[in-house]
Amino acid sequence: MTFMRKLVRGSNVYVYEVRSYRDRDTGRVRQEAKYIGKEVEKDGKKILIPPVDRKGVRMVFDSGAYVLYRTAQENGILWQFEDVLDGFTRIRDAAKKIVILAAESVMGPGHSIYIHTGITEMSDKEIRDVIDLVGRKNPDTVAMLERSIAPLILREFGSSGIVYDLSAIRYYGNGNNPAKYGHYYHLNGENREINFLLAVTRKGGIPIHQRPIAGSIPSVSTVSIFNDELKDFGISSILIVMDRGFYSSDNIKQLNDFYVVTALPSTVAMHDELIMENRDMENSRNYFQYGDETVFLREKRMHGLRYILFFSPRLRTKKLESFYYTLSEKEKNLDVLKGKSFHSSKDMVKSVEEELNGFNSLVELKYDFKGMKFSYGLKHKAIQRRTNRFGYTVLITNTGIAANDLLKIYREKDAVEKSFSHIKPHLEPFFSRSEEGTRARMFLTVLGYTLLAIIACKCGISYNQALNTISGMREVVYSSGAHAPVEYTKEQKEILEKLKLKL
Repeated sequence: MTFMRKLVRGSNVYVYEVRSYRDRDTGRVRQEAKYIGKEVEKDGKKILIPPVDRKGVRMVFDSGAYVLYRTAQENGILWQFEDVLDGFTRIRDAAKKIVILAAESVMGPGHSIYIHTGITEMSDKEIRDVIDLVGRKNPDTVAMLERSIAPLILREFGSSGIVYDLSAIRYYGNGNNPAKYGHYYHLNGENREINFLLAVTRKGGIPIHQRPIAGSIPSVSTVSIFNDELKDFGISSILIVMDRGFYSSDNIKQLNDFYVVTALPSTVAMHDELIMENRDMENSRNYFQYGDETVFLREKRMHGLRYILFFSPRLRTKKLESFYYTLSEKEKNLDVLKGKSFHSSKDMVKSVEEELNGFNSLVELKYDFKGMKFSYGLKHKAIQRRTNRFGYTVLITNTGIAANDLLKIYREKDAVEKSFSHIKPHLEPFFSRSEEGTRARMFLTVLGYTLLAIIACKCGISYNQALNTISGMREVVYSSGAHAPVEYTKEQKEILEKLKLKL
């Protein structure tokens, strides 16, 4: 069925021809709109002014997305996608369209890809079809695509291993199954969250694997599946660096086909036991220089693993000062609350607990609900137990890497945190009605970031430098159909030369 739709914007009336149809694959009713012109009144009559023929005017396009597209070509990523999707979908040029949407996810629309590739600009329906393809779970399209390119990325950038971590993305909406509360649900205005797992190379922070999971799932529960997914990709015997939040004895056993470096959480009894056993480690037999920082270490072997205890006097001093400054501020604020009038006992308890956030176990509270008052006292033994740990780090590994090198490897795990910080601005605010849409959007955004990260790594510049430099590239398309790049800056020329690209 076809009908006319008029959209009023201020004094302007825009007319669209709308076609309703039922999608054969999903059975859902879809609509496709075509803009046919603006309605104006002339000599007392309403006439339709057709849209400008865009092919007959000069246009300026951004070239940044095309640089990413060419990067996917030159690094074999596009070829791998084409090979995987051959015969898998009826969407024409599906692999190229996936790369185009990935490039758009970080560089924005209005680009010059279409004039170079011969692919016509995608309609809303075509975009939805590609997103449906990427988000499909049975079979898992994302896994197929990741499996095809992970070995390529690891071969060129993964010699120093990978880093694995989890972050959360705020979700704005109510209809998405993975967005179930999350760990910080009550601290972020009760916005829901989707947890986001990411594995990147230590060199360059280039993703080899990503996966959205429900916001309520903790880090430690994800390692078993991560282990299976890497093996499914054909990846083994690679160094994996993980934060202490992923530690459990079962997780270490799960990863026995890999080289692992992780930290022992302070909540595990062995952490305090090792510290107590080695209170005398601060002597000349155990020290080494980590840059301009003096660090002491001792090592213990148990059950085929190495437990390495590091102590940094500088780190201990910093943590002690920060801790006692914060504790002092908490006490001042509690004293202020003691003189405050509360509406209810619930209001009083909530106000006190919010103020103590992170210090609840270190303060003993007594409430007088009838008088709507409270008192507090410091738990000095609990405070001492916590501060005794300051400056100490316990690393666990099944490798033979020298202990001082292990500390450097662990401290440089922020490669994945930097990747999160670059990816999340392109994802938030996040809204997708379905789990499939969530999977597709995350994959496309991570793929777009991956292409930029490859450029940054190959050119020896930061991610932000690559993004800012490439974002400034422009291309003019003349009314004759000829096209030419706008003059490049020195930095833009250097990037293209290092990438061996000609646009």
